Amino acid sequence: MQLQRTTIHIAGQDYTIVSEEPADHVREVGFLVDSKIREIRDQSPHLDARQAAVLAAIQIASDHVKTKRNMGE
Repeated sequence: MQLQRTTIHIAGQDYTIVSEEPADHVREVGFLVDSKIREIRDQSPHLDARQAAVLAAIQIASDHVKTKRNMGE
């Protein structure tokens, strides 16, 4: 599969992602991450971007683990 570049916007920054995944997939993932960071910063505005990003990663990973567990993996 061919690598392609897709630019996404997360927490006020643009990131160019190089991936074999289709651009719409990369944009959807970026939107999910950005939405989770915004949700965390809305609830806890004292957090800096790095702290919010780490908490977003933890929540997204937790959701992933729960989904895998529910699917019996």
